[in-house]
Amino acid sequence: MLRSLLAMSAPSSPTLQACLDSRRNNLDALRFAAAAGVLFSHAFPLGEGTGTKEPLEALTQGQLSLGRLSVAVFLIISGVLITRSWERTPDAVRFTWARVLRIFPGLGLMLVLTTLVLGPAFTRLPLGDYFAAPDTALYLPRNFTLHWLQWHLPGVFETNPYPNAINGSLWTLKYEVGFYLLTLALGLAGLLRKGMVALGLVGAATATFVTGRLGFWPELYLYFGGGAALYLWRARVRMNPWIAVACAVGWLVTARLGGGCRIATGLLGGYVVLYLAFLPLGPLADFGRRGDLSYGLYLYAFPVQQVVSALLGPTAWWVNAAVAFPCVVLLAALSWRWVEKPALRRKDRPPAWALRAGSAITARPLTPRPGNESR
Repeated sequence: MLRSLLAMSAPSSPTLQACLDSRRNNLDALRFAAAAGVLFSHAFPLGEGTGTKEPLEALTQGQLSLGRLSVAVFLIISGVLITRSWERTPDAVRFTWARVLRIFPGLGLMLVLTTLVLGPAFTRLPLGDYFAAPDTALYLPRNFTLHWLQWHLPGVFETNPYPNAINGSLWTLKYEVGFYLLTLALGLAGLLRKGMVALGLVGAATATFVTGRLGFWPELYLYFGGGAALYLWRARVRMNPWIAVACAVGWLVTARLGGGCRIATGLLGGYVVLYLAFLPLGPLADFGRRGDLSYGLYLYAFPVQQVVSALLGPTAWWVNAAVAFPCVVLLAALSWRWVEKPALRRKDRPPAWALRAGSAITARPLTPRPGNESR
């Protein structure tokens, strides 16, 4: 399929390499739209109740929701930018430090606010019982690890249309960090190459059909790996509007048929996402000049939507989304301004102890170059 995309490319179209070298792109706008898509997707079950499905699920025979598609967009972009980040700075410590600063400061603040502000405000328990409950003390450390996720806080949101869950968006972060670690491991082993990534895509595509024992890893690798593959072939992949249209039509046909929809999202959808990210450029290219709000929007949307449901009761999905959205954008802006942006300023300055500890496994020190990087 990738060979077909390369063959169809018109010589006059810019390559993905040329687009990546340009400093103007729509990446911030696309990430913001993807985070908003997750919010609107969750508005259906959070506003109208457990089991409520959205239109895209009907279109794709239950294979994809808008939220799942939005996560795919995030991972496709991440596959491109994280692979580029390693190629530009193949240093284990600096690579890891930059990823840690992108994920954990914003996550930590959100968990603190959830435990100490949201929980006490909405629990049905007396405050003494709430703070004495073991699950209250464990909520932050469990979710901060991204592995032992805890969905509930004692007495909070028990009567909501979608009960008990405090932040159902956190499940994807484990996979995102896992793909960071996979990129690091392949990079250190010298295996971050076209053949290895293509082999991973074949394995992931096969696994989605033959086994369910691997959880979400195969499906989500189709998206991250699809972005990584397009990046590694960037010198030959041309950004052509007709190819983008053909890929979009192919994805729609596959989505309507149901089978293979997720594979098509990683390959055909990956091309469409990158085309939209780099061409055509317009006002959206300056969307992120005041900051990247997408991560904060992703972190805060679910708990704020649950607060809306607790206050208003069952509502139409669009009411839940309309009330929650401006509140979430404000929280995302504050998170970016006071937590994420200050943390990212230190991404090229790892602590001395980390540099000493990582000196034995650093691949090849290289001076970092500026770029529009993701998480």
